[in-house]
Amino acid sequence: MQPHLVRWQQTYGSQGLQIVYVDDARRDSLANAQRMAAQAPFAWYYDAGGRWNTACEVQAYPTAYIVTQRTGYRVVWEGIPVFNPAATEQAIVANLTR
Repeated sequence: MQPHLVRWQQTYGSQGLQIVYVDDARRDSLANAQRMAAQAPFAWYYDAGGRWNTACEVQAYPTAYIVTQRTGYRVVWEGIPVFNPAATEQAIVANLTR
């Protein structure tokens, strides 16, 4: 599990952040996903058919999205958080305070 996801959920969860981890079954076993989900302080979705990543046209793993519901559900940020966690956190904070 990626420590920054845990930290962000713990830090910003009370301000409205809800991390949802989508585990693509085409890349992970159900048993491993269940083990990881049991440790996660956030929602974990096992995508048995890989539909989410197909619909979002995910090209690299791990890809993350920040989705806001303020003006209808829309993606306001997309990227790979492990490459630049600070930029991801800035995007989280910017969308919590709008």
